[in-house]
Amino acid sequence: MASRRIWITATGAGVLTFAAVQLIRPAISHPPVTADLPAPPEIQQILRNSCYDCHSNETRLAWFDEIVPVYWLVAHDVHRGRGKLNFSEIGRLPATQQKAALYEAVNQIQFGAMPLPAYARLHRAALISAAQLSLLKSYLNPTTAAAMATPGDLASDDAEYQKWLHADNSNRAVDAAPNGIQFPHDYKNWKAISSTDRFDNQTARVILGNDTAVKAVADGHTNPWPDGTTFAKVAWVARDDGHGQIRPGAFWQVEFMIRDAKKYATTKGWGWARWRGAGLTPYGKDADFATECVGCHTPMRDRDFVFTEPLGVKELPPNSLQWNVITSLIDKRSSTMSTLYGNDVGVRYARSTAQHDYLPGSELLLVTWDQREDLHWFGGNIPGRVKAVEMVHVADRPDHRPSYSYERYEGSPLIRVSVSNGRSEGRAVFLLSLGAAVMP
Repeated sequence: MASRRIWITATGAGVLTFAAVQLIRPAISHPPVTADLPAPPEIQQILRNSCYDCHSNETRLAWFDEIVPVYWLVAHDVHRGRGKLNFSEIGRLPATQQKAALYEAVNQIQFGAMPLPAYARLHRAALISAAQLSLLKSYLNPTTAAAMATPGDLASDDAEYQKWLHADNSNRAVDAAPNGIQFPHDYKNWKAISSTDRFDNQTARVILGNDTAVKAVADGHTNPWPDGTTFAKVAWVARDDGHGQIRPGAFWQVEFMIRDAKKYATTKGWGWARWRGAGLTPYGKDADFATECVGCHTPMRDRDFVFTEPLGVKELPPNSLQWNVITSLIDKRSSTMSTLYGNDVGVRYARSTAQHDYLPGSELLLVTWDQREDLHWFGGNIPGRVKAVEMVHVADRPDHRPSYSYERYEGSPLIRVSVSNGRSEGRAVFLLSLGAAVMP
């Protein structure tokens, strides 16, 4: 009898406790819808069914969502979801920012990060089918080209370029990121790991790596990346010349990932930092900005949270991992992308003058790849098969005037298909005419 009384008392206490905690209910507000996403009905229906419960002011709870402690988790997810993306207010953003938010959402969906797996297990109707995902991708219209630059755009780009050429960028004062990470001034001298044509936000990007990163690529030790690895993802506004040739325009941003498993254990083993614009303004109001970075990279947890797929070392000319990047190109007509590298003499010259009379000893190397879809980010293209390699050598003649030679290689393995001397050769002139992309 005593044990039965104890059981009844414990059960009663449990019931009372369960009932009491039901009264502890963080509020889930329902503000008015002020600027819903202006999308076709079929797109709206997919988003309403799968996203709006956490990412809008129109949250609807199932009966089991109302029960504490499940309710606490739901309330947390709703507050966090609205803070990241709120479809009830997204219409107030510029069209480009709306589209960028949708591209990120689609990437989260296609890698299974959204809807949240725990949420999807109880809300099976929220799962997005392959056909619905395809419809969302079609809506985003990935074939949209970069807008052709206006005279004002080009003038602004040139003004920024001229200012950068004549500035001492090595010693300029740059504020630290909100999490305390200092700006790595020498990033521009790191080596190229890859590049990206981000047509989702109309930027051209080059991904650079420090010595530790480059060695990890060469050794095939990239999952996980070794401590000390640092990436610099440099982005420029993609400027279309009106003929499908896209070059870096205004400097948009540079963001860094720094691998230190212990120091950055709370942010998945990586330190995150970003500086915007040629003025290098630190991104983020406080150190919590890093949670945005982690959230975006979470679908890549099985790749050590890294989106970038390093270029195959065996496919590259020997100098490409030793030389620095001068600029990059995207050719929509031929679906190719290129990176222009230079040796120390060539890079120093390109980054110090707008002239094209390269000094003797300069060497330029343009590698062109066929583009292929970035399977880790819907909204981007990355290098595929090497299509061609072009070189320009500048030598010193006995009369101390520079002499120029040009070589072109194609095929796999690469075979020299043409060679010429003199600056009058068309492709040599083209390579020599390419100005350096701004890297403050």
